[in-house]
Amino acid sequence: MFAGWKKLFRSKIKDEDWGVDTLTVWYIALTDLGMTQDEFNQAKRKSLSLSWPPTAPADFLELARAGKQGEYLDTQTAFETACRCAGMRGDVERDWRHPTVLETANRIGWGVLAQATNGFIKYFEQVYSGVIAEHQSGAEFTIPEARRIEAPKKTKLDDDSPVAQDWEKLKARMLGKRRESA
Repeated sequence: MFAGWKKLFRSKIKDEDWGVDTLTVWYIALTDLGMTQDEFNQAKRKSLSLSWPPTAPADFLELARAGKQGEYLDTQTAFETACRCAGMRGDVERDWRHPTVLETANRIGWGVLAQATNGFIKYFEQVYSGVIAEHQSGAEFTIPEARRIEAPKKTKLDDDSPVAQDWEKLKARMLGKRRESA
């Protein structure tokens, strides 16, 4: 990547600034930041359209993750959503709004969140930011489909079907017995 940047950005990169030491530091930093191979490829491609190369590993990673931040709820909204949904009783449909909120609730515990006050938000924020970091690194969290009991659909029987014929015979017998007893 650095060799490609050197060709692309020419005089903007000094040879002495991009040696093996820099490569090692970037590798360690990007690994610690949890950068995936897909994110690396995406950031590398996006870096080619910049006027200057990214000067820090975090800036390079941000090229891949830019825009993903807006996909997550802010901590206060996520906390309120998690507490509300965790406090609902029974098999009701909960609107978690994002899978990271449900995952955070699962890790903390629904019972704890159902009774949490605003003083608990600092701990929630720690867990929530960890879940977001995992999600940005490629972890997949899902909100399961709601389980619902649906009423059986009424179907009209075909007059020629054996069930319909049996029904008609039964109905005739029942009506016949009612007429006899009357």
